[in-house]
Amino acid sequence: MPAKTNRKKSTTYTKRPLEKSSSEASAKDRWLSLGRATGCGLVASLISLLLLCTAGAAAAFSAADPDALITPISLGVMLPSALIGGLFAFRSRRRAPFVCGLLCGLCLLLASAFLGLFLPDALGGTWPTALRWGLRGGMLGFSILGAMIGSYAPKRKKRKKR
Repeated sequence: MPAKTNRKKSTTYTKRPLEKSSSEASAKDRWLSLGRATGCGLVASLISLLLLCTAGAAAAFSAADPDALITPISLGVMLPSALIGGLFAFRSRRRAPFVCGLLCGLCLLLASAFLGLFLPDALGGTWPTALRWGLRGGMLGFSILGAMIGSYAPKRKKRKKR
């Protein structure tokens, strides 16, 4: 019969690194995530702009007078692409829909203004300045609207790791 000892069995615990919660994430991580979301929104917006411009050009060239259709088609292309950009900006970050849509819309607005410097006839070159900036502001609003719509979409289910 073995002799009894008064010693306790020692157990070893391994320390696991603490995971950062969303409230404890560093400011650098938040800005990187926001920049990545804005970039995803811009890429999605530019791809949808390219596809919608192609469809709009095909529709305009099939008409008898394509010059009369340039303005309505440009508006019909610009605003939905801003909406799609805001939607993708939020869906890639999943937090702060207003901020995601605002940053994506501001980048689109700045790109539009920069393009307007080199192509003065782009986005209604003969229109009054206030109306042109109002349309660019509409891009900003549609981008925010797209992010807000994305926040109401059903959330993805997390897969269990095997």
